[in-house]
Amino acid sequence: MGTRPLSARPLLAALAATAVSLGCVGMAAGPAQAKKPKPPATTTTTAALPTYPTSIVGVSPQALAKPNESGRTIRSLTMDNGKFYVGYGDYIVNGGPTAVSTFDPATSQFADSGLTAPTEEITTFRKINGKLYAPWTDPTGSATSNQGFSTNASGTWTNEFKAPAEHVYDVATLNGSDLWMVGSAKNVEGTKGGAAAYRSTDGGASWSLVAKDTSSVEMGRERYYWAAALNGKMYMQAQDVLEGAPLRVFNGTSWSTVSGAKPCNTVEARSVEVYNGRILCTSFGVGIVAFDGTRSTTVLPMTDWNVLDFDIPGDGYIYALSRGGVYRSADGLSWKGLTTVPEYAWSIGVHNGTMYLGERLNATIRKVDGLNTNAVPAATAPAPTPTVTTQCKGKSGKGC
Repeated sequence: MGTRPLSARPLLAALAATAVSLGCVGMAAGPAQAKKPKPPATTTTTAALPTYPTSIVGVSPQALAKPNESGRTIRSLTMDNGKFYVGYGDYIVNGGPTAVSTFDPATSQFADSGLTAPTEEITTFRKINGKLYAPWTDPTGSATSNQGFSTNASGTWTNEFKAPAEHVYDVATLNGSDLWMVGSAKNVEGTKGGAAAYRSTDGGASWSLVAKDTSSVEMGRERYYWAAALNGKMYMQAQDVLEGAPLRVFNGTSWSTVSGAKPCNTVEARSVEVYNGRILCTSFGVGIVAFDGTRSTTVLPMTDWNVLDFDIPGDGYIYALSRGGVYRSADGLSWKGLTTVPEYAWSIGVHNGTMYLGERLNATIRKVDGLNTNAVPAATAPAPTPTVTTQCKGKSGKGC
């Protein structure tokens, strides 16, 4: 919110803005058993990554207009109808509102959508039923007023003020006909604020608070940063709850919790994707973690670099950007390194075999020259794809 202190953003997220982004911690879910199932087999290339040249294809005038360097970070690149929707901004230093804008890789032109979102930062776009939703990471209005997201679900871009919220970090669907938005709100438990999840089952006309978490003594940073639907269930877990918060699961009818599970310990919705029957997320010093609803498995160990962003462009792969390079996988388990990246690379988008990188601090988008992702062989033969009954939730909406 425009009136909150600068310390409102979590310390780890603030550190990520200048060093690395935080991801997910993979931990085994459930008590020890006499006989545990074997984790899925994984294969990862470990050879040094090749380095390809990159060239600047554009500098976002919208991001460049932000009042501080962090606000000029290109936080996400989400492809829709031949154009990348550009996430940017900074909710540590208030610099909103934020124009919804695009980058056309065919012409290297940036354009406004015609809508300005009342948020200090657009972190990511989610695609649901072929439409885009931009959660208001840090709304510019009152923390007790209705807040929400920007969307083109009606055919044109509109701002949707849906429920009282201080932050809205993610938008999701469980069954394709409902909508969820998660983040934080005031007065979720008496006068205490905390993590808040809202759901609508009537096309967004009305919303109900369906999940909440707070501390015995409110810390002011209790939040749901992500929500992910997997195999007919919605998963979410609050961050920064003093006593710890359980992994919450909604099966379409009732709620339950998973004791001891913490698959995605992240402050970035963009670092959580559903792909090939698993929730994939990241963790500094750990790598990429895959969660199948029961157990977490580290599928891409990375002790030096953290994965910053995922992209699912619809070419049969999921791509992961880290400060050490770009990796991709056909099944979410076996990963192949593709290329090193420039120091400032912060987001990734792949389109028609070309890789694009959004940079932090300078509003710049680069493309990787000489690398055709359509011509790169797979790391291994892809594992059989399990049947997935949930709606795909991701930047592209094509990966599940």
